[in-house]
Amino acid sequence: MSGDVSGETARGEGGFDRETFVEEMGLLWEAVGSGRMDGRIIAYLLITDVPYVSSAQLAGALRVSAGSISLATRRLAEAGFLKRHAVPGERSRYFRVDDDVWGSFLAGERRYLDQQQHLAEQALALLGPDEEAPRRRLRNMRDYMRWIRGSHRDLLARWRAYQRESLQSPTDDSVPPGAAASAAVAAASAPASAPTSAETAEAGEAAGAAGAAADLPDEPRRMKTTLSPVLARHLLPDALWQAAEPLLIPASPASPAAPAAPAGRGGGPRRDRGPDRGRADLTAVVYVLTSGCGWQQLPDHFGLAPATAHRRFTAWSGAGFWRHWLDAVTAGTAATSAEVDWCAEIVKAAETRRQVTTTRRPDA
Repeated sequence: MSGDVSGETARGEGGFDRETFVEEMGLLWEAVGSGRMDGRIIAYLLITDVPYVSSAQLAGALRVSAGSISLATRRLAEAGFLKRHAVPGERSRYFRVDDDVWGSFLAGERRYLDQQQHLAEQALALLGPDEEAPRRRLRNMRDYMRWIRGSHRDLLARWRAYQRESLQSPTDDSVPPGAAASAAVAAASAPASAPTSAETAEAGEAAGAAGAAADLPDEPRRMKTTLSPVLARHLLPDALWQAAEPLLIPASPASPAAPAAPAGRGGGPRRDRGPDRGRADLTAVVYVLTSGCGWQQLPDHFGLAPATAHRRFTAWSGAGFWRHWLDAVTAGTAATSAEVDWCAEIVKAAETRRQVTTTRRPDA
């Protein structure tokens, strides 16, 4: 079907395909403080040519737990990015997106601004006559929401005019007049804040593996493609790998240094696997930890079997790798402050996952 997000679909420049679009949209959303899963779901619905998709289908296509899908779709529906869709006689939850996702969000955002304005007015009524500082702050809050809401009507009118111009464009590459207005709309529709990746990982793990997808004729197939270099380096930047590599690769017999993590079948990359494979293995494990998916939902394009990924994680955790890794990154000078924070978030997710999996059988 035309909505499949698989390796059989067309690829653009640099190997860009539907899978890459889904993953990189997730990274963009994460970069502005939202959830990566939220961005992946929106991207999947945008590029999939089906009228609506069930929660089970989303979990199967994106290879994540049912719990992760439930949390993300609830946030997206409340924010106005997607719509719930009822199918007569079906108990499953279905979702769809409008053709104009961002314009719909902009229109729905007025409700949020009204609520914020009303909240400020209620708080103002609680203040005494001498509380000038909080009065100034709350008045600014109320007036800002009122001012932004008044701008929405004009912004929406400009957006509709831009849409009409764009429809007259002969190709997707043409840029009609009014691009500045489009940029303003994009800035106004930034996604709302969402839980951190560690919180998402805990929720996804506790929820268990995804349910089986409904047996529908238009069910999307699971995505299959090679791992995007952009995604790989976002998950495991060079500076973080430089700190991790000596902790994972065993030292030579002549070297007095001992490996921090066991080697071989249960303990991570052997010397004969090479640093490239070791980096790929760690990247795959980092993806599971920070995405909220279960081990069985690890995408094929990471090139690591779910059971192997789980063995790597278990061995590295038992050897204290995660805390040693963070210490090495923090003590070094190669990583930026953002990369140090990302490493800390990975380690927190690893510790959370370890606590959860010790209390129940892992889904590996």
